[in-house]
Amino acid sequence: MYSFMGGGLFCAFMGNVLLVVSTATDYWMQYRLSGSFAHQGLWRYCIANKCYIQTDSIAYWNATRAFMILAAMSCFAGLIAGALAFAQFSFFERFNHTLAAGILFLISMFLLLIAMAVYTGVTVNFLGKRFGDWRFSWSYILGWVAMFLTFFADWLDLKRPCWRDDAKAERGAEESHQNGPC
Repeated sequence: MYSFMGGGLFCAFMGNVLLVVSTATDYWMQYRLSGSFAHQGLWRYCIANKCYIQTDSIAYWNATRAFMILAAMSCFAGLIAGALAFAQFSFFERFNHTLAAGILFLISMFLLLIAMAVYTGVTVNFLGKRFGDWRFSWSYILGWVAMFLTFFADWLDLKRPCWRDDAKAERGAEESHQNGPC
């Protein structure tokens, strides 16, 4: 159980780090504009080694920013719940930290998937046609890697076969054997 939980926490930690780096950096897309190299992120864009804050309130940037921030917060909350489960620290008698961490990682993964899908769709359909020579860059790729890491964190955290080990121990081995593995 602890090896899966530890692996899930490691994947979640690395996913959260990559998620924060991806959100904060401005290398989501690279393109050539008037013969000079340019790149942009969620917060600013840079043309000819001079960067400007994106002041335009464009819906897909705002949606991508919001979903990325919510995904990072959900993943961080899952890390706290997972660490508490790993340390076997309980605030409440019936509160299962492992299940809570797994659900928070799942929520983080879906929020991140929505953010990446919104950015990808708009970039390919709108900005890709506007700029002829363009490509996604490393900040964007880190966002997808973070999504896969949060998926693996969720999978490893929820891989535990039984959520009610404490209740099963109270019932005794004979009754739990009659009801199957869980």
